[in-house]
Amino acid sequence: MTCEQIRLHIQEAHDDGGMGALPEAVRAHLAACGACRDFTDDLESLSHALRALPRVPLPEDALDAVWRETIRAKPGASAKRAGFWRLAAAASFVTVLSTATLYLVFTPTSPPGPSAVELARASAQAEMVFGYTARALAATRDATTHRVLASKVSPAVRGAAASHPSRRL
Repeated sequence: MTCEQIRLHIQEAHDDGGMGALPEAVRAHLAACGACRDFTDDLESLSHALRALPRVPLPEDALDAVWRETIRAKPGASAKRAGFWRLAAAASFVTVLSTATLYLVFTPTSPPGPSAVELARASAQAEMVFGYTARALAATRDATTHRVLASKVSPAVRGAAASHPSRRL
């Protein structure tokens, strides 16, 4: 049981006239829980303090005044006020319902996302593009290497070979 449930049991037992009617589970909880014990002690001390207050009798004319006001009250006055609030609540409900309906009807819907087939097709096309790009980069690298060798390295090697006749064998 939670402390909240225990405290409800304590209050019910106190309202019934005594703490002797507590179930065993509540008594076990009180033995273990200091906060619930403090709650029980506070409730008991408050009850004793209220019982210790002097009793003041109700003035004789107080009951008569309340009775006169009750008789003088217009029959149906509270019904008219209740009717107004019912009408206001109904109007509010209709307004909220209308607003929600208009919102749902006129709100544009987002287009659905791509299907699994479209995603697979796009993935295959992307792989094909990456393949072409890789081949183009490899061809560019080979062509650049060949040009550098042909234009820069080959003349230098040929020139070095022409200047050293012993290397011409």
